[in-house]
Amino acid sequence: MGRERATAGDAVVVLHGLGLAAAHADRVAVLHDGRIAADGPPSEVLGAELPSRVHRQPVEVFPHPRTGVPLVVPERTGAAAPDRARPVMPERTEE
Repeated sequence: MGRERATAGDAVVVLHGLGLAAAHADRVAVLHDGRIAADGPPSEVLGAELPSRVHRQPVEVFPHPRTGVPLVVPERTGAAAPDRARPVMPERTEE
């Protein structure tokens, strides 16, 4: 990352939620082991490999269906049964 001067409206925000950063930032910097691992536009920086390595957790990255910004979500291991994928609500009984 170069030494650039801040201009009116610039802000530095520290987030751990990469999806949130991608949704609101024009530029992101990803830190790993105390060093900048990558910086640039979210669509260029947030591929699946870098966030997986940094978080030591496999992730999936795909474009948001409406905005196109990267969505970063943990990779699911194994297929969950459909009834386990959503909360089970007790059946209502009429009294």
